Amino acid sequence: KLQRALHIPVDGVFGPTTKRFVKRFQRMHHLKGDGIVGPATWSALKVRSSAPRRQSGGSGKSSAVKTLQRRLHIGVDGVFGPGTSSAVKRFQSRHGLTADGVVGPATWRALGFSAKRPVLKRRSGGGGGSSGVPTRIARAIRAANRIARRPYVYGGGHGSFRSSGYDCSGSASYVLHAAGVLNSALPSGSFMRWGSPGRGRWITIYANGGHMFLTIKTPSGVRRYDTSGMDDGTRWDRRMRSSSGYSVRHPTGL
Repeated sequence: KLQRALHIPVDGVFGPTTKRFVKRFQRMHHLKGDGIVGPATWSALKVRSSAPRRQSGGSGKSSAVKTLQRRLHIGVDGVFGPGTSSAVKRFQSRHGLTADGVVGPATWRALGFSAKRPVLKRRSGGGGGSSGVPTRIARAIRAANRIARRPYVYGGGHGSFRSSGYDCSGSASYVLHAAGVLNSALPSGSFMRWGSPGRGRWITIYANGGHMFLTIKTPSGVRRYDTSGMDDGTRWDRRMRSSSGYSVRHPTGL
């Protein structure tokens, strides 16, 4: 019950990973971050887990893909691309399912939905962008999805774009590299002078000497991409945060 409420893999064991997510949840909800699930934490978890999730007003498989992406806590674009496929395979592997990337009845049930939903899988010959989104932004969103749930590792993503974990600037660099606007990873402070000043049409960079994050305009709205907090274990967040103390830049042309 606890692991489901935290939206983490369910194994029935209160181990180090579960305790870490409990502490993160407690901090995000202004509770004592001791990893002990007492009455106050249970109360906050019940409110959170019973809160209604926004459903897509559309229909068909695009709507189902968006529902899937929201439940997986990755960027929502309605396209079953490589990022979504990778997230599905990771979920399946963690829940003892065949990790084939096909969202059939068993996977829907594990996600907490009725099995009577359309079977979803990556589009063959696809790899294109999202509807109404430039190709470079679609690539950025797919890249962001690929590492959205990777752990925070200080210095991660700087020696190589392939890493088991990423820090704030390593995460942003990975996304910007996928968009074709950055050749090698940069530290947070370097982004204070990088690109062009002000907010971008599609991607905005917020950087200071110690931290940075992005906002990306997706088909379902502007989303923050940030390692700070990582509520639900993902870098994606619908909530914005104050830009006070940050230099505001954007990739030239985006």
